[in-house]
Amino acid sequence: MDKGWKVALIVLASLAVGYMLAGGGILQRVHGASEGRTSGVICVIGTAVNQDAPIVLVDVPNETILIYEYSYRNNEIELTSARTYRFDKLLKEYQIKGESVEAVRQFVTQ
Repeated sequence: MDKGWKVALIVLASLAVGYMLAGGGILQRVHGASEGRTSGVICVIGTAVNQDAPIVLVDVPNETILIYEYSYRNNEIELTSARTYRFDKLLKEYQIKGESVEAVRQFVTQ
């Protein structure tokens, strides 16, 4: 079985378990997040907000993050974001908000 089918099966299994726990009769609603891992792929299902739940897949061997949104209202899944973090790891320091690394370093070493 190739990697594509394995990832598809993981996504489908995650959705099926999420559906059963959230509204399929086992529990009325999922509280908290669930997490699973297999063959270098990590799947995290977040808490539902307004009947929508985030599903995050991290494909470690391919250094990629995929974010889906599952709608309990109409049982649909939508890819909302995909990105590689391969090049992010090459950055020495990167920050948009808050104190710079240098400012913190100076404060701590005073």
